[in-house]
Amino acid sequence: MLKIKGQSAPRTMTGGLRAKAWWVLRKNRSMTLAELQLTVCDGSEKNAEGNLRRWLNKLIAVGFLIRKRESDGKLTSNGIYRYTLVKDLGSKAPVVRAKEVFDPNKRESYPFPQGQDARSNEDD
Repeated sequence: MLKIKGQSAPRTMTGGLRAKAWWVLRKNRSMTLAELQLTVCDGSEKNAEGNLRRWLNKLIAVGFLIRKRESDGKLTSNGIYRYTLVKDLGSKAPVVRAKEVFDPNKRESYPFPQGQDARSNEDD
């Protein structure tokens, strides 16, 4: 019987910005938005910071991440947020929908808390 050679190492190439960000978050477990941008952005994205911030806030809303403020050492700054992964869903990035976050790995949906949807703006 002929054995077909397949991929032996984990995939390192992903599609979109959020998929890349998910891959990096799973690997590092905890990052700031700036660290995440430096790792996954190549400069061709439109409003990458806003896109990632909204996506991260939706993942916080359903309990996949936590956000903690920490000092950045600047005298007049309010500090920065560190995002920490608390629920690793698997290799495929969670998808934000109108009223839920969908996990394509287990094919499950996680609804947003009451009074919140994907259009609500949480750019803290």
